[in-house]
Amino acid sequence: MSVSSSHRSSRFPWFVAGAALGAGLALLLAPATGRETRQRLARLRDELADKACDLHQDLCRCGEDLLSRSKETLAQSEEVKARGQELVAQGREYLDEKKRTLASAIEAGREAMAREKEALAASLEQGEE
Repeated sequence: MSVSSSHRSSRFPWFVAGAALGAGLALLLAPATGRETRQRLARLRDELADKACDLHQDLCRCGEDLLSRSKETLAQSEEVKARGQELVAQGREYLDEKKRTLASAIEAGREAMAREKEALAASLEQGEE
């Protein structure tokens, strides 16, 4: 939860309490009979209870959605990690194969050079004779 949403959620109970207190005082100070005032307060109490229940349900749905998305993100990150590990292994195999090919080519070049050197030496010896 971010700092701003945490800060907002800590203000909400104070907002509800202030609204209830203000509404209650307005009803008490309004020119109405005691019975009418009590009925208004009861209606206001019921409305606030309904709103609190709705808010609770909304928060639960948001929490469940966040949990679900977190699980999906975790699964995706595990897939990406596994794919990355596969690619690293393939890269190592490719490099090892190229090292072997290069080593073979170098060895073949050395052997060819040695044969040519021997052939040149033999040719020079025949030319001196």
